[in-house]
Amino acid sequence: MRLLHTADVHLDAPNGQLGARAADLRERTWAAFERAIDEALARQVQLFIIAGDLFDRRDPPPQTVARALRQIMRLTAANPPIDVLLLPGTHDCWTATGGLWDAPWTRTLPEEVHLLAAGGPLTARLPHLDAAVHGCAHRCDERGQRPVCTLRADEAAAINIGVAHGSYERGDVEDAGSAFSDPEIAATGMDYLALGHWHSWLELRAGEVIAVNPGSPEVPGFGSWARGSVAVVTLGGGPAQVERVEVGSLYAEQVTLDVGDLSGTEDLIGRLEQRADPDLLLHVRLGGLASPGMMIDADAASERLRDAFFALRVSDASHPALDSLAEARLDERMTLGRFVALARERIEAAQGDERQERIAERALQIGVSMLRQRNEGERR
Repeated sequence: MRLLHTADVHLDAPNGQLGARAADLRERTWAAFERAIDEALARQVQLFIIAGDLFDRRDPPPQTVARALRQIMRLTAANPPIDVLLLPGTHDCWTATGGLWDAPWTRTLPEEVHLLAAGGPLTARLPHLDAAVHGCAHRCDERGQRPVCTLRADEAAAINIGVAHGSYERGDVEDAGSAFSDPEIAATGMDYLALGHWHSWLELRAGEVIAVNPGSPEVPGFGSWARGSVAVVTLGGGPAQVERVEVGSLYAEQVTLDVGDLSGTEDLIGRLEQRADPDLLLHVRLGGLASPGMMIDADAASERLRDAFFALRVSDASHPALDSLAEARLDERMTLGRFVALARERIEAAQGDERQERIAERALQIGVSMLRQRNEGERR
């Protein structure tokens, strides 16, 4: 059998960090989800799995649910119909008090749509495929969940597929809400384990079990993201065969530039123009020590290059290079020394408030630059 596996679609997420481009990313996400369905239809898969977080929240607006269902119905209307399996994730989690997964729309779904939405493990049996799909929904507001540990293959089924939404324990990632380990993966005995939760591709093998997290079909925002993808999986007659298929249209990168290597705002703009791409979300972090008298206007650079990228964010985390000032020049009886002392007090008082700290640091840099220029002029 052949299946298509996606996860972490996050339909109609607010994308607040993108400002004016937030709505554009929402539509790109819908388009990527539709392309995933196009792939399923073109490849004539028998099963379409959404391993959590189809929706971005536990109470999505009715119009979002209706739009998603219209796309899902394209699968069930195929000839022959494609079975669809939905698992609640951490964003669109299951709750015992009703909510999304016990709303009226869930009771009008065609028989080909299977919800693994309950407080414990569930199995969807697909006798026409001689397969069984097992999963545990993520339960709202509950810490310490182990979404894989209770899943076990059914010997009566020729093909067993597990579905789980959580973080792989690898030492550098902690997730108090939902996690699983290599031994837990191996113990399931599944022919394939369809994962969700991480937004980038991850392929694992534990024992005889192949587990894949396909990542989001479209980038979730700024960061380091390849173009979104889904997994197309062939099962039967040996180990699972997995193909990564790109369906997203965007990618994201983050870079750090040392302001000590820049001559000013125009230099920054020139360097960023070399990366221009309308499908790129680029986050530029300015770091290092700025030479006295050299100023970078990050806002001006962002505005000038607004149309060169899908989205651009320039964060200035640089610091004024005050260490180059000799201690004798910081005599608090002198104007420069007194100004630096007061500015440093303001920076210390702003600790914990990143915005106010950055304002105080920028004021210090500007003030030192102006006072040094004045002093140089007086000496000339």
